[in-house]
Amino acid sequence: MPKKVLVVGLGGVGVIAAYTLQLNADCEVSAVIKSDYEHVKSNGYELDSCDYGKIDSWRPNHYVKSVKEAVEFGPYDYVVVVVKNIPDVYNVEDIYADAVTKDTVIVLLENGLGIEKPVFKRFPGNIVLSGVSMISSANYSGKVHQNGPDFLTVGYFDNGVVSKELQQEKVDEFVKLYSTPQNKCIVDPDVKFTRWRKLLYNATFNTVCALVNLDVGRVTMFGGIETLIEPAMDEIIAIAKSDGVTLDPSLKHGMIHSDDGHYYAPSMLVDVRKGNQIELQVILGNALDIARENAVAAPILSIIYELLKLVQMRLKEQSGKIVLPKERPL
Repeated sequence: MPKKVLVVGLGGVGVIAAYTLQLNADCEVSAVIKSDYEHVKSNGYELDSCDYGKIDSWRPNHYVKSVKEAVEFGPYDYVVVVVKNIPDVYNVEDIYADAVTKDTVIVLLENGLGIEKPVFKRFPGNIVLSGVSMISSANYSGKVHQNGPDFLTVGYFDNGVVSKELQQEKVDEFVKLYSTPQNKCIVDPDVKFTRWRKLLYNATFNTVCALVNLDVGRVTMFGGIETLIEPAMDEIIAIAKSDGVTLDPSLKHGMIHSDDGHYYAPSMLVDVRKGNQIELQVILGNALDIARENAVAAPILSIIYELLKLVQMRLKEQSGKIVLPKERPL
């Protein structure tokens, strides 16, 4: 019997993940599609992928508008969560809870630190995996452009309930399901380290690009590396060290040059341009909370965070999530 997998969150990363899993004959993939549902129903996804080439029309095995509808295609062995994690706007666990049984493995293919804590609280007996994806992929209304190859590391967040052996068994199984000749998917023995390492990029390039409305190429060409990106990366290295994680400074070079040759717009910049709320707390806020707890100075990241909080409020007002009075109160 094929493994039943539900993918929740079909953005640029989610579409590639669903497509990749469906290539495996041992997977039956269902997907929850929001804004692109009618387009996918009529035309399918159009993929322009550095890994898989050009695909004119692709659809998951099953696709629905909501998790409630997806339940009929379960029960699911895996629920892969690629939803934007924005706790100041909504609770991510509420979105996919209906699809989780006691045996479901939850795979958090999301950005940020500390994202496992509310999942453990909501689903204390379930195995929860960390998926950290280094990929350049964006979904523009059903047209997916993948510029950077898919490199996924998978490990487990130890839930303290299930044996480590069983948790590792599920890691190994998912890596096998996700692996193709075109991508790279490996076992992650230290998810805490891996998530801090990715913050070297996400807490710096992702945030700065969103703040100034410039892609990575332009931030680099306009002189932002020396003045903002590298000093901010040094702050992440210092905060990680206070949290027990050593990031070698040599890692900065790879992150700085990871998008060479492309005018790549990171996910947070794409969200700002679309008028969507941004993943500010999990990408930067949680790291700064650790900095404050451990008395680590992070002046550049703190200013970026405070400025992006204002951007977040602007986006909320634009989308109608907050309404200001017509006349400014005294």
